[in-house]
Amino acid sequence: MNNLLKVFVTIFAVCAFFVWTSSPAEAVIVKGFAPIIDGDIDTAKKEARKQALRAAVEDAVGVHVESTTEVANFMVVKDEISVKSDGYVSIKRVISEEIRGDIVYVELDVEASAQKIREFAQDLKSQLDANVNESNSRGGIMTAVVQKNTDGSCTYTPEFGDYINARLKQVGFFAVTNDNVVEYLIYHASDADVRVKARTIAKDNRTEENALLRGVLEIFSVRKVGGAYEATVNASFELIGLDSNVVDVFNKYVKGAASTEREAVEVAKENATREAIDSLAQQALETVQNETRGGYTNIKTTVVVDNVTNYQAQYPLIKAALENAHCKIIRMTRPSTTTLAFFVSTDSYNNVGELQETLLNAIAGIKLGVTASGELGATKIRLTF
Repeated sequence: MNNLLKVFVTIFAVCAFFVWTSSPAEAVIVKGFAPIIDGDIDTAKKEARKQALRAAVEDAVGVHVESTTEVANFMVVKDEISVKSDGYVSIKRVISEEIRGDIVYVELDVEASAQKIREFAQDLKSQLDANVNESNSRGGIMTAVVQKNTDGSCTYTPEFGDYINARLKQVGFFAVTNDNVVEYLIYHASDADVRVKARTIAKDNRTEENALLRGVLEIFSVRKVGGAYEATVNASFELIGLDSNVVDVFNKYVKGAASTEREAVEVAKENATREAIDSLAQQALETVQNETRGGYTNIKTTVVVDNVTNYQAQYPLIKAALENAHCKIIRMTRPSTTTLAFFVSTDSYNNVGELQETLLNAIAGIKLGVTASGELGATKIRLTF
């Protein structure tokens, strides 16, 4: 079993994907670490708490590992819940919060809701499975990300590759690992013409993909600080167009901290990957929402529904209304326990306003919601029960 698997999952001899505790909520003591970057102590405290909350999710549930995809999904579940913790994991008490060297250390007494985490995990799995068949022209990305070790050699970790794909699928892209590019990068990641050759290999092996995400994670340093370990990883990622010369670049040194050297490296790799994917995906998504294809107007927009107080009853109602309105659901997320967000595509309307009116007439009890001032996405449809 490789190190990544040992760090991020606890294996139980059961056949279910997630195994939940017998009690609806479980109290647990968790620890978190985060490096202080550029003197920003407040951000470090927030990151340390997020890491502790990831540990709480891992402690509350167990995973029977049957595939690398399951590992990737579980890692994404921890990512998301650590950000949206309200309703999933509650902090009962801050046992300690201190600065050791340039690392923030926190110890929290938390309570995790196994039932709500279960619902979230099921939503995520369904969302990622649905995105596997996504075929819109901006949706296909091949991925090939390797790790450069301290001895200069490069290796590929399938679990981490699937984690990258899951992160991309989460923001609306169909993502698949290109084994041929991976094999090339293992031996040629430092070549001067690596971009050109990797792109050529990707084009020769593609089906419907129109971009390649090429990346190298290089361990820059690991040091012991204040009883913990701090690792720095250089993330060099490129999103390369296969039909154009457009290249988006992410190159940054990213830190992570943990109680062991191995865990610190993995945390830094995860932090770097999250930042790279979020940055590059945002650049890729910053295109016009309306595209004319063969005389039809293709609309891509987000439908946000607030005040979803009965998920089991209201989610099917919203989903059916979108499908009846000829909307293809590219992804669905839960920004909070009472909010659902659907990123959809349709060519049955001339503009977003027509789609909005159709949904208002199709969903019982729905009305226009309030769009916050300055909210990103001017054409977002905001509804509420």
